[in-house]
Amino acid sequence: MSQPLAHYYVRNKLTHKLISKRVLSPISLSLQPPADLVKALSIEDEVSKLSTVFAEFQHRNDSQSGLPRYMPFYRFIQSKFPGFQWQIRTSEGKKTLILDKPYINQSRPSLLNLLLCAVNDNTATTPALKVRYPSMQGLPDELVLDLERAFEALSFSQSAAHFMARFAETLHKGLAGERVTLVSPVCPDYGFESKNGRFRYTFEQLGDGIGLVAGRVVKTLPVLQAVLRKHGIDAQLAVAAGDFEGFDASTLARLKETRAGFAGKLRISQEKILSALGPDAESLLIAESAGGESSWHALTAVAQQRLAEGDSGRIVAGDLDYAAIFNARLPLYQAWHQQRSNDELMQILYAQGAEYAAMGKVFAERWSNPIVIGADHNRMQPFYWLYSQIPVLYLTRVY
Repeated sequence: MSQPLAHYYVRNKLTHKLISKRVLSPISLSLQPPADLVKALSIEDEVSKLSTVFAEFQHRNDSQSGLPRYMPFYRFIQSKFPGFQWQIRTSEGKKTLILDKPYINQSRPSLLNLLLCAVNDNTATTPALKVRYPSMQGLPDELVLDLERAFEALSFSQSAAHFMARFAETLHKGLAGERVTLVSPVCPDYGFESKNGRFRYTFEQLGDGIGLVAGRVVKTLPVLQAVLRKHGIDAQLAVAAGDFEGFDASTLARLKETRAGFAGKLRISQEKILSALGPDAESLLIAESAGGESSWHALTAVAQQRLAEGDSGRIVAGDLDYAAIFNARLPLYQAWHQQRSNDELMQILYAQGAEYAAMGKVFAERWSNPIVIGADHNRMQPFYWLYSQIPVLYLTRVY
């Protein structure tokens, strides 16, 4: 900014926030902003429009509402940028607004810049996902915006940048004509209860319906498939059932099930899930796809030994915070494996991590472009990468 405007500086700075205040505050009081500042910014025409806009979007009771003086500006911006939202918070009788601004040119604009874009009908925005994850910048804005809306509506958890980078790479392949497969591993239909607003597995019985995790998958996969197909990506659906959980004698005893009974109920559950997803969806039993029980045990044994020895394979350094993962999984392990010490439960974590690693290997070998959509607990996300860095995204957990 030129030297003649030095009198506008605060602590030797003239920030975007200060400029916005110097220009917009007078307009909100039916006054003219400083002429030298307006001229330096070359916004003479826009200032005239902003005065008109402020009067047009002003409500009769604004002065008595207790809302901020800039409300007419906010309403006008929202008329041009539907993604511009606010939340009203009241503290000690005073109302304040928490603004959620769209991104423009990869950054959050000042209020003045947003208004200047609005009055000039420059309403192109940058999807927030592209700002948060640079790896997505090469994807079409329309696709990323649709994914952004779907992720919010379906309650996806926020993934680390490296997981989103693999996701973006697979989307590029899909846009180039390759088929992608949205695959979700699902637990058997274990008994559960609702407690303090969350679901909790009781493991007291095994049903043959659509289980807790599978219920979220059934609601999620078709929405994502529709988004991808809308943008020309051939997306198929697959549900992978944890048949290997029926190999554990203590689990069967807890459920009062035989191996045959467990397997039979699991297959019925899969049929119901496929019926809900539609005729094009694919079903697989994970251990069976690995070559059967003995092959599965061999695969997970190697993975468990590697993890126990500190060999994290292709897992990104720092992702395996075993203490944090263990604490997050402890309530589940205590419900599932009762009367076991923490040392024993830690071994169960290694064993379960090995199962996730093995699933990642099975999926990578079965499909050219798998995208794993997890619905259990996102703390297990890193284990998928022991063998192969396939895309893995997670929903927020429900148990």
